Amino acid sequence: MSEIRALEVPLGEDLRELSLHWWQQGIAHRISEQAGLQTVWVGSEPDAERVRDSHQRWRAQQLQLKPLDLWIEMPKQSRRLPWLPVTFGGIALSVIGYLVVLFQSQFRWIDQLTFFSPWWTGHEMVVVFRPVELWRLLTPVFLHFSLLHIVFNMLWYWDLGGRIERQQGSWRLLWVAVVIGVGSNIAQAIHTPGGTFGGMSGVIYGLLGYCWLWGRLRHSRELAIPKPVMIMMLAFLLICMVGFTELVGLGAVANAAHLVGLLLGLLLGGLTALLARR
Repeated sequence: MSEIRALEVPLGEDLRELSLHWWQQGIAHRISEQAGLQTVWVGSEPDAERVRDSHQRWRAQQLQLKPLDLWIEMPKQSRRLPWLPVTFGGIALSVIGYLVVLFQSQFRWIDQLTFFSPWWTGHEMVVVFRPVELWRLLTPVFLHFSLLHIVFNMLWYWDLGGRIERQQGSWRLLWVAVVIGVGSNIAQAIHTPGGTFGGMSGVIYGLLGYCWLWGRLRHSRELAIPKPVMIMMLAFLLICMVGFTELVGLGAVANAAHLVGLLLGLLLGGLTALLARR
């Protein structure tokens, strides 16, 4: 019996849930990869129509899959907490950075992690950037100045960073996060020369932009950001930029880091998505 090509989709589109759904519906099929595309093959034209229809409804979020059936059918390995070294490592370093800030009266290590280094000239202190201490370009992202600050950032980093690392690997998350972190820190340093700043918010906004644009260009449900979430985060960005947080006593926010981080994330997400398509 000859096979019928039922569907062709990009490699970035995860068909695992749909494949399980098709088997549950009695649609025998196989999926091959060639020339940057996934092809779904079936044995009859009626099955091909059912595959196309279910895929279209799935893309439109109108197909409700059965979570219990999926859980039962999935291999045992998928039920375990995945090992995400870059995600876990970023959270661990941020916790250490928060503790350094919390106990800075006993430990002066924070001065070694800020973008600008304090320098004493007689009885006067000035702050400068030391080109030989290149770690200062990145380390401010691990400094957090309150419990709310680190909890908020780590929840977002766990979600967004974990998505990227699970779908695209540890190296992808590592270099994307480093580029965004360094770029957003430099932007904030230019905006507030000599100031002390920290936090992973710039990286968070960058990962948000990366996931959103990659999801849009590659039709990836795993990296796609829901529209209400994107609107909420952009609204928060605008509220901070007009000084609302300072007005209500929450302190200054690194707006330059947020904005440049978001732009860098959009740039990297767009470039990598287009390169992956080619």
